[in-house]
Amino acid sequence: MKIAVYPDGGEPEVSEVSAAGPGSAATKFSRVVMEKVREATGQVPEEAVQELVENLIHAGFKGVVISVFDGGNVVRISDKGPGIGDKVRAFEFGFSGASEEATREIRGVGAGLGIAKAVAEKVGGTVTIEDNIGGGTVATIRVNKEAKPEARDEAPARPTAQARRYPDAVPKMNISERQQKALITVLESGEVGPSTVAEKLEMSVSTAYRDLSVLEEHGLVAGAESGKRQITPLGRDVVEAIVDSWVK
Repeated sequence: MKIAVYPDGGEPEVSEVSAAGPGSAATKFSRVVMEKVREATGQVPEEAVQELVENLIHAGFKGVVISVFDGGNVVRISDKGPGIGDKVRAFEFGFSGASEEATREIRGVGAGLGIAKAVAEKVGGTVTIEDNIGGGTVATIRVNKEAKPEARDEAPARPTAQARRYPDAVPKMNISERQQKALITVLESGEVGPSTVAEKLEMSVSTAYRDLSVLEEHGLVAGAESGKRQITPLGRDVVEAIVDSWVK
């Protein structure tokens, strides 16, 4: 991967960074990019950078160039991967374009771009995506260094595929962190059985079965015609509340 830092009125400083594998690449690349942002005294939020860099797993980290502009207040991440067909839905909560191969390396919830956008907006910034020349994607985080973060009493609004049943406050659920992850897996996968949850979360099938049963008792998942579980409207709202807590 190449990182190019563009100082005001000077030639770009280009460096190359490598990693042992996709799993370690996202962490290492994010750290290096944020070092460059901080050196330039920029305000691009670290969480947004992390989400977009991790999203590069979808492109297999092919042809990645990350550019830092405007004193660290603009970070542009380009790749030569398969690209993003539906750029509107790409920001939609719960939408995932991850391939089966990619999900072996990252266990996202189909919310990476949406989280990056929400985090950037909290500091008065934006996230945009567009096609790269010759194929691939360009994602840009832009923060106005003179803008003040928007005052909000709740997490930033995020496009959703379905209206929330509980717009004011999602009922609190007495479920464990592991069960929260199982619920997120159901949202991402559409319909799942215990074996799928067990594989994705690296737990036993019996534990996955018990967790799905607890989620069903709380009305967060329900049985589908296939015999597997699928998320309910309440379950979708609870997952959104969980992800909201990540960006507060």
